[in-house]
Amino acid sequence: MDTPINDGTNKTWLVTAEQQWNDKWSSFLQYVTVDWDSAGYDDTDQYMIGIGYQYTPQIKFWLAYNYIDYGNGNGTADGLRGSENVILFRTAIDF
Repeated sequence: MDTPINDGTNKTWLVTAEQQWNDKWSSFLQYVTVDWDSAGYDDTDQYMIGIGYQYTPQIKFWLAYNYIDYGNGNGTADGLRGSENVILFRTAIDF
């Protein structure tokens, strides 16, 4: 992945909201934006929405949709551009 040419700085905002509906079900929203502090590099925006299910006190499942927009490019031929999306299913087990 190409790293923006600057003094190693960026401006990042992360906003997360979670709602616990009962002992088993929860939902969440997340928004992230990054300004790379470099000319020619587009900002990156990411959105995620999902639900969680607490199967047992040690096991939790998440189902989420994630969308990320890299913009029109970052000034290089091999950089990330455009957008991607994915549906995630995650299992967390606490020991």
